[in-house]
Amino acid sequence: MLSKILIVDDEPDLEELIRQKFRRKIASGEYQFEFAHNGIQALDKINADGQFSLVFTDINMPEMDGLSLLSKISELDPAFKTIVVSAYGDMENIRTAMNRGAFDFLTKPIDFSDFETTLTKSIIEYNKIIEGINAKENLINAKLDKERAEQSEKFKQQFLSNMSHEIRTPLNAIKGMTLMLLKENLKTEQQRNLEIIRKSTDNLIVIINDILDMSKIEAGKLELEKIDFSPVETIQNVYELLRFKADEKKLNFYIKPDIDLPPAIIGDPVRLGQVLMNLAGNSIKFTESGSVTLETKLISKTNDLATVEFSVSDTGIGMTPEQLAKVFESFSQASKETYRKFGGTGLGLTISKSLVELMGGQLSVKSNYGEGTTFFFSASFHIGDELKLESKTRGIIEIPEIKNIRILLFEDNLFNQIAAEQILNSAINGLTLDIAENGYAGFEKLKNQDYDIVLMDIQMPELDGYQTTVKIRAEIEGTRKNIPIMAMTANALKEETKKCIEVGMDDFITKPFEPSDLLIKISKLLNKKR
Repeated sequence: MLSKILIVDDEPDLEELIRQKFRRKIASGEYQFEFAHNGIQALDKINADGQFSLVFTDINMPEMDGLSLLSKISELDPAFKTIVVSAYGDMENIRTAMNRGAFDFLTKPIDFSDFETTLTKSIIEYNKIIEGINAKENLINAKLDKERAEQSEKFKQQFLSNMSHEIRTPLNAIKGMTLMLLKENLKTEQQRNLEIIRKSTDNLIVIINDILDMSKIEAGKLELEKIDFSPVETIQNVYELLRFKADEKKLNFYIKPDIDLPPAIIGDPVRLGQVLMNLAGNSIKFTESGSVTLETKLISKTNDLATVEFSVSDTGIGMTPEQLAKVFESFSQASKETYRKFGGTGLGLTISKSLVELMGGQLSVKSNYGEGTTFFFSASFHIGDELKLESKTRGIIEIPEIKNIRILLFEDNLFNQIAAEQILNSAINGLTLDIAENGYAGFEKLKNQDYDIVLMDIQMPELDGYQTTVKIRAEIEGTRKNIPIMAMTANALKEETKKCIEVGMDDFITKPFEPSDLLIKISKLLNKKR
């Protein structure tokens, strides 16, 4: 590190002596000396170039003496290291200089061994001070960067939360009204057009979910559940959800669960199903003829742990080595032609890879162009308790019969009011439905009328769903304060759904929702109430 030193002295021979003494360190770039003959010249140099490590100044000089210069230097920058030089017997001035902030002193005539020792010591001390200042600045900057990053992440999450709500709210009305129209006896062309709307809506929901998942993964906020579930049932669910897509393309879709799989394992069935849905869905999308096979193999099993390999194979278009190299990159597609033909966000495999890694596995792929592709991964699961399983198979959904109930719906969006009213009236015989456009209006209705269940929108004017729920639980008297409340939220972020439970709601459903899911949840809450 270059050390710049300013020598302030009116002796004409001193400059030559110092340059001669330190010629090697000057030549090597370790030291650089500047010279001034009085305090005024020295201040001019300091103001022009304040990057001096040290200032050596004589005390007795014309125009501005060393003591005055020392005071000026201390005002400019207390970090400056100043060495005063004076006659041996001039201890009074030396004492004054030390009181004014001088770091050290030398006496004349100058002993150059002492000069070099003092110079070295002072530079070391100066460098320590600079390192400390830099470390403090770096710490402050790091703290500011962290705060800015956290604030940026907070804004990003809030933006995604708002966008999720703003997009899902109209989608809920679109999906609800489309499903209602599909139940009517329409012409073939009208039925076909409505099916296009329905499928397009479902595709848009998938895209929104992908973006939200990717955001949570990047923020490190995506966590896996650990519950008992059936691996065979999870695979069966994937088959039931995708077999119609395979049938549309006249593809054979097979599932081959290992008969030795444990009846129950502990993990996140939703996220495992999401990975398998992504992989199998991609295979169906990119396969024009032949088959898609979802297979599981039990790799090993102990009393407590089972390691399972999952694989999805197809006879589709396959990939080139170049395409394989970037298959897990965000927003990546095999080619522009592939994107134009098959669509998609290009996030599915990236999300799947991250989810598999959260499970402790590694998603891999092997493929030959024109011959098909296989995605596979292994993950270890603690063996679960079969008695804790609840059947979640969606192949055949039994819609509960609900009749003669009174529901209070909190919903400020007119289109969603109409959609919810038609869905509920078509599914529940003897339904009495009251609608409140905001929290205050609904609170007043609940004070004066008995209801079997409350369906609560979250983002409402005047009083939102959270505040309304807290108000109901705290201020409503008697049994009405314990009425089942289900959130109908257009916000799919986990933090939001968790908050629903924390403020006193009993369940939630995310918009846009399947009518069957809504009825199942209503039935469960009604049975729990009884």
